[in-house]
Amino acid sequence: NVVLDVIYEWFTDTMDWIYETLGIELDHDDANMVNDGYGNYGITYEEEMFSWRDTRVGSQLIWIYGKVVSVWSRQRTSSSSSLSQLHKKVQQAGKTTSSSSSTSSQQDKVSLSKADQTAREGLFHLEKAAELGHSEAQRMVANSLASGILPLSDHSLMHRLAEWQFAQSPSESNWTSILLQSKLQVPDDFSTGGQQLSRAILLWHLSAMDGNVESAMALGYRHLYSATGGSTLVSDLVADDKIISTGYHPIHGGAMQVGSYGTTPVSHYGVLGTCPTALAYYEAAAHGVMDELESGPTKGKVNPPTEEHRLAEIYTHGGASVALDPHNKPDELEEALQYYRMLASRNRSPEPDLVAAFTIANFYFHGYRGVKQDLRLALKYYEICGDYNHWEGGGQAGLMHVWGLGMAPEQRDLGKAYAYFARGTPGGVDGCAERFRRRKRQGQKKDGEGGEEVTICDRHCINGMGLLHLLGVEGLVDRNVNVARRWFEQGKDFGDPESIYNYAMLRLGWMVTELEDLPTTLTDESSTATKPGQKQKTPYDQHYMAHRSDTSAANTDAKTYTGPSASDHNVAIQELTRAASKGHLQAKHKLGMLYASGSAIPKKHGRPSKVVTSSCTSALRYFKSVADAGHTVSRRNRAAWKQYNAGDYESSLRNYLAAAETGNEIGQVNAAFLLEQGYCMGMTTKACTYASVRLWRAAARQGNLEACLRVGDFYYYGRMKAGPAMAKKDGGSDGETATLYDREQYLASLEAKAFYFIPGPYRWTRYILYPEELFDVTRKWVSRSVQNLREYASAKSSDASSNDKAEAETSSSQDTCDESEGTCPAKGPRYAAEDDAADEEEDEHMAIAAQYYRKAAEEHKSARANFNLGFMHEWGLGLTQDFPLAKRHYDLAGEDANMAAAIALWAMDVHQKTVKFGMMLREHGEGSD
Repeated sequence: NVVLDVIYEWFTDTMDWIYETLGIELDHDDANMVNDGYGNYGITYEEEMFSWRDTRVGSQLIWIYGKVVSVWSRQRTSSSSSLSQLHKKVQQAGKTTSSSSSTSSQQDKVSLSKADQTAREGLFHLEKAAELGHSEAQRMVANSLASGILPLSDHSLMHRLAEWQFAQSPSESNWTSILLQSKLQVPDDFSTGGQQLSRAILLWHLSAMDGNVESAMALGYRHLYSATGGSTLVSDLVADDKIISTGYHPIHGGAMQVGSYGTTPVSHYGVLGTCPTALAYYEAAAHGVMDELESGPTKGKVNPPTEEHRLAEIYTHGGASVALDPHNKPDELEEALQYYRMLASRNRSPEPDLVAAFTIANFYFHGYRGVKQDLRLALKYYEICGDYNHWEGGGQAGLMHVWGLGMAPEQRDLGKAYAYFARGTPGGVDGCAERFRRRKRQGQKKDGEGGEEVTICDRHCINGMGLLHLLGVEGLVDRNVNVARRWFEQGKDFGDPESIYNYAMLRLGWMVTELEDLPTTLTDESSTATKPGQKQKTPYDQHYMAHRSDTSAANTDAKTYTGPSASDHNVAIQELTRAASKGHLQAKHKLGMLYASGSAIPKKHGRPSKVVTSSCTSALRYFKSVADAGHTVSRRNRAAWKQYNAGDYESSLRNYLAAAETGNEIGQVNAAFLLEQGYCMGMTTKACTYASVRLWRAAARQGNLEACLRVGDFYYYGRMKAGPAMAKKDGGSDGETATLYDREQYLASLEAKAFYFIPGPYRWTRYILYPEELFDVTRKWVSRSVQNLREYASAKSSDASSNDKAEAETSSSQDTCDESEGTCPAKGPRYAAEDDAADEEEDEHMAIAAQYYRKAAEEHKSARANFNLGFMHEWGLGLTQDFPLAKRHYDLAGEDANMAAAIALWAMDVHQKTVKFGMMLREHGEGSD
């Protein structure tokens, strides 16, 4: 340490000489060492004194000065380091109270830049808006409290604010408390967070009460996780034997659960959730999503575009489109869209390319491949298809005219819609039914025996015909619910989800006039006038419920019918479930409402009969599916993906983080990946690592394979190891410690790399890859050796009487000490305890890694996880050394990684023989003794 002090003083004097040569007057007492947020230290002066920084030489000197100061300062102990001296200088700069003028001068030196002042004011107003009840501000503050990530571009601002506040505060202020209060703690798990998480849950609840969908989803996700005992998989809610908490116990207030659910520390995300509480939040979120969809331009008839790109998978394959899964394919290029538009143009001779027109129309209608959802352009190209006798494209164009999608109200043309539908349904409902029967018979025959393939009617046109007959179009189509039912039944046979939904809603009474509203006598002849030769219509032909009631053999009095029967409800539930399985959001929402409250039909005498039993888990499953598929999450993920492609990684990360807090798996894995890649917005390395692991863990619990492997890698490769402590006691009464400038946490890439290690017996290979790390290892070894020699020499030169007294006390203590209780004096060098603690930490981390690898191996049959488990069993890393079990995992990994598994098996065979040979030598040595 003395040598280091001398070197540091020499370096400071040298730098002073260089500054003097450059004509710079430097006064150390007036200089303030500040951190730029990344471990680099510089000096701030009055505005007129650092114009020399603009020169190339000046900037290089400042960079060298900061780097060397940072390197030497890390070698100092808290008792004799110049770091403590610098800390005292900061205190003196802010605490000098000799005169009011000098105090003002020193406070001015610790000042905030204009950008820092703006950010500080923004945080203040955001928190104030949350306190005043602004739902979006409440959500943003809650997300920051839960994750520890502020809505800032540079989190080192908080440290600068703490320095500024410390300089402005009275002399008796405590630096530690100011520093700790200025920062948010970044948890490494959704289940941790303390008071921060409690405040976040309260703000989320207030925001959800005001209708914020993302806040409702965030709380629904946490209550669902707690209610299921540590799972958010939809499949867990489907299983009949899945134990989910149904409520709170009336005596002790805990969640009513059976078995081991909810008993582990990570079984709850800050709330004690039950099925009803999770349902309440997801129901509110689903209602908000459907309100936005049905009141928006899509009228609830077009699902929001999906976004499922996983950045880690794309990064692994290098962005190569051929090797990527369909959901990871890159967005459609504008050049390709321009080519489709050219082919689909009406001006193309001799006619537009209908395949290209239909393809680009689908891109705009559904928002496929990153194309912006634009119903106006979709209608344009669907109409081109319909005008040139493309049945499916014409059917889509007709439906858009029926619902008024992609057009102004005055542009709606039901006549054009009817023309499109008529082309796609030749022969009417009977002709379409006959075509379908012929096609079905043809499919049952062997190849080559069916003749020419029968063209069936288009499902969109069939659904459109049903809607026109259900709604009625004056002068074009008479309203006839019975005919509409036949059309919907035909579309149901074709597997069209819209027809299935419409048929189910018809059975539940949608667009049906009740019998009490029907005239008892037909006095108005004009209402029943028909064309010559056509059968006269009756009210029972025009109103489906009346028709069913009148033609029912079991019902002799039509006037007693009061609504859908039990069979109607059963059929409707069955058909809605079928439509929901095809991704129909309105069907899912309707099922959620039916299961949430149940349904009953009145009787003539007695209580109403329950026809749909309420089911919390079923309602929760459908409401969650609606919330997850809504515009709220879709917009976040799609915007984040666009920003990532544009190189705006910070904005992309923020959108993914917002989606992650709602429980969206895509948001969690992509935000975790960006944080792991180093897009940390000025956070410390430790905080960024914790934030990434927190999200990977949450995604792993949702069953994501990549997340399981990533969490295992974090622990397996030592990335969760604690960095070297550089905390400085502040001397406060609370006894807390604060890290001056958080220097050891702002690590450069090379320094952060040193925390990683290669597990097992091959650690020496790391120094081949990174030979520069040998200097650090050598320095530590020399430092420890010198320190041990110094202690040894000090012990030899001590007084003989003191030695005798110490020996007597030692011998007395050895007679009464107990090693199991830890009462015996420490043995070995002073670093033995540190080494033991490091070994304990490593074993614990290996056990955690094995837990996640086992999850990946068992649930996903991951070859990589099996390989790592085999290696850990072979060498006893966190697991019991077991060669047969290691061979089993290597064999399982060999199904996808033959070469690596073959090499590992050969090496294990050599290892096993070496171990047996060593055991034989030991047994022989013991026998000879």
